[in-house]
Amino acid sequence: MFIENCAMFEIPLGKHRDPGTNSMLIQVIDPDLDFPVPKHNFKEIRQYKFLDNDSDQTGINNDQAQQIARSLQFALKQKMNVIVHCVMGICRSGAVVEVGTIIGFEDTGKYRQPNTRVKKMLMKHLNLLPLGIDF
Repeated sequence: MFIENCAMFEIPLGKHRDPGTNSMLIQVIDPDLDFPVPKHNFKEIRQYKFLDNDSDQTGINNDQAQQIARSLQFALKQKMNVIVHCVMGICRSGAVVEVGTIIGFEDTGKYRQPNTRVKKMLMKHLNLLPLGIDF
């Protein structure tokens, strides 16, 4: 099972690894954008809207982090391949992919520069933060 990050424009073109039939698409976009329609048929699609920043008001919130963490756990348990996109395919999706590789997904090696807030919040909900550190 692999996990791969990509940009929003790649989704309708299918410019990412072929996810196969047992797959999940995690879409993360800005609140004022519309979700792109994927070229591939995914078994599960999970959609989230938040900005790529560290703000409590406009960045990822606690509920979204918990939902994404549960989505990753579900996909891993179901042996699903996962494609994650954000607008540029680097920061928000990169954070989700980084955490996904920590819990057991194969890394496809695509470039990423993870959003630290997203990564820390996901790690918190997956109990991956070192003892004594809270976010």
